[in-house]
Amino acid sequence: MSERARQRRDEGGPEHVFFSPHPDDVALGAYASLLGVPRGIVPTLVTVFSQSCWEFELPVDPSRALQVSSLRMGEDRRFARAHGADLVHLGFRDTSLRAPPGGAPEPEAALAALATRLRLALEEVLACVSPEAVCYVPLGISSHVDHLLVRDAVRALRGDRGVVYYDDLPYSAHPPEDEIVDYAWALGLSPRCLDVTALWPAKLRGLSFYASQLEPLTLPAVEAHARRLGAGRGLCERVWTVAP
Repeated sequence: MSERARQRRDEGGPEHVFFSPHPDDVALGAYASLLGVPRGIVPTLVTVFSQSCWEFELPVDPSRALQVSSLRMGEDRRFARAHGADLVHLGFRDTSLRAPPGGAPEPEAALAALATRLRLALEEVLACVSPEAVCYVPLGISSHVDHLLVRDAVRALRGDRGVVYYDDLPYSAHPPEDEIVDYAWALGLSPRCLDVTALWPAKLRGLSFYASQLEPLTLPAVEAHARRLGAGRGLCERVWTVAP
């Protein structure tokens, strides 16, 4: 454990490490958890796939990768700074650069090699925090390969100890609720809803840091999911942990 990690643990409890496959994923799906980190503990935000050329139009233009990546990393830095979080960019290329939409699928061998590199990078991150650190990862309901790679790497490195899964948004807004629950139960997870009714204006401000990454339907989908979870009593985010 690093001296910095030891100091954090001794001062206020275990570290909280948020693994975000792309810039904006934590703001979308784990905002209440981020704001809920106990005072005195500085959360760490780890953005894994921070290189991209995705601009919500097809075909993608790989020559735009530098401009797009720079813009999104800048948004990520401003979000982290505004929320008092340490930020780590791991610099992996996302699917728009590895296997552009409309092209050939990513070869299995390339995915396996990527999974190995990613696991080594995340192992280095986790070596800098205590074994008691709480790690937040996407649930993977979207089946987005980048989300699954991050989830599975952390799960392999940590097992079920201290791992919290957050709903992938806006993807989780679309499947039926029972489909999401069945998917999570197959992973041995049970849900916990976090009331974000009072936090909703703050969450919208947090998401505004990622203006270049929000499609017109993103915020309505996120709100619809929050209202569905709130079941008429407000707005909620949901996390999942190992079922008792």
